[in-house]
Amino acid sequence: MPSDATPYGELERALTRLVRRAFLPTTGEATRRRAGVNLERAAYVTLVRIAELNGGRLSDIAAMLGLDVSTTSRHVKRLVAAGYVEVAADRDDARARRYTPTTEGRDALERVREARRAHLARVLDDWDPAEVAILAERLDGLVDALEADERGAP
Repeated sequence: MPSDATPYGELERALTRLVRRAFLPTTGEATRRRAGVNLERAAYVTLVRIAELNGGRLSDIAAMLGLDVSTTSRHVKRLVAAGYVEVAADRDDARARRYTPTTEGRDALERVREARRAHLARVLDDWDPAEVAILAERLDGLVDALEADERGAP
């Protein structure tokens, strides 16, 4: 029996296809273009992480990205120069800086999310909305289980 014939093999294959498709450079590029957001992939991903941290230090941002601080610093500097991110001194440590998205940065993120939702609505137009809701719920459950496993939770 081929390993792909098991439910877990089928799931692994489907997830591989989904991730591969989602991370094609042209996919994200097209979405950002539709949203009117002129950021390369690395800068966009950095902006997303900065928004998630909302006031994180450079080391926090680098850790979330899985990159070294010097590489992250270059991405962040470009975002600051473009007006997507603002820098403030850390109240607890005057040597450190905190980074948050500007209004323009938050607006850019929301426009990309709206473009993604519109794309999903178009692609899944023939799906029953209840099926879409079930898929979202199941995917959230999968991510929760993967995160719990990563933390070592039973």
